[in-house]
Amino acid sequence: MIKISVIIPVYNVEMYLRECLDSILNQTFSDFEIICVNDGATDSSLQILNEYARTDKRITVVNQKNSGPSVSRNKGIQLAKGEYIAFIDSDDYLLNNDYLEKLYNACEKHGADIAVASIIRGNDRKSVNILKIDSEKIVSDYREKLRICDVPKSNYVWNKLYKKSSWLNSGLRFPEGMLYEDIWLTHKILFYTGKLVAVPDIAYFYRKRQKSIVKTRSAKCTEDCKLAEKEMYRFFDEHNIDVSDYYVKTKKYKFLGITFFKTISKSNKTKNVLFNFIKWETGC
Repeated sequence: MIKISVIIPVYNVEMYLRECLDSILNQTFSDFEIICVNDGATDSSLQILNEYARTDKRITVVNQKNSGPSVSRNKGIQLAKGEYIAFIDSDDYLLNNDYLEKLYNACEKHGADIAVASIIRGNDRKSVNILKIDSEKIVSDYREKLRICDVPKSNYVWNKLYKKSSWLNSGLRFPEGMLYEDIWLTHKILFYTGKLVAVPDIAYFYRKRQKSIVKTRSAKCTEDCKLAEKEMYRFFDEHNIDVSDYYVKTKKYKFLGITFFKTISKSNKTKNVLFNFIKWETGC
């Protein structure tokens, strides 16, 4: 059996796709397949995928009409032959050549269902570590898994390796036709699976770009984000999960690039700040 299936949804990322694929093909761990789901790309992404597939038999290219990343990921899971699955967005890449090896070895060593790596977010000009794992930790408690993965703030499905049988046993699928699907699903897969191991010294590079699907301002983006967050907090309430002691949510409102109003929410209280000097609290 193949050890790892790497699932990549692909849509109009010709500038970044080679870097993504190369970061996987250059891994010290070689027992994997790459399932690239071409989501109706209109640029040269498909040509690049076919070029790589001709030179490496581990790469499979699947074509579909433009349906969104949820459909692409669900199709990838359905086709995956690996013992474990990993998701990588096609404009991101793996920062370390031993990324897959360390995640896989950690899962095998500790009998874990999920292994998680650090996250670096950035672009060509600057980058910042938004999730830093300093040491190996093995946890089973749901709330501790949320804290280690920095959920809700870093509610991402990538930067992790999942045991496929555990994923399938959860019965979870990405919500098709919906953006912000990570927010809808990631906290649930952490709940329905067993042990999680945090793996230091490796990182996933999350590329921040203005033309990505969720960065493109639209009514659908706004509505889907609200729906996903609402579902997440409904799930937390249903299972009596409180993350308020470590999760602080800040919203900023700008005019001509200057922040004139912001809200800082923690638990049921919200601090409102107008022009950085008028402050008041709301909530109970």
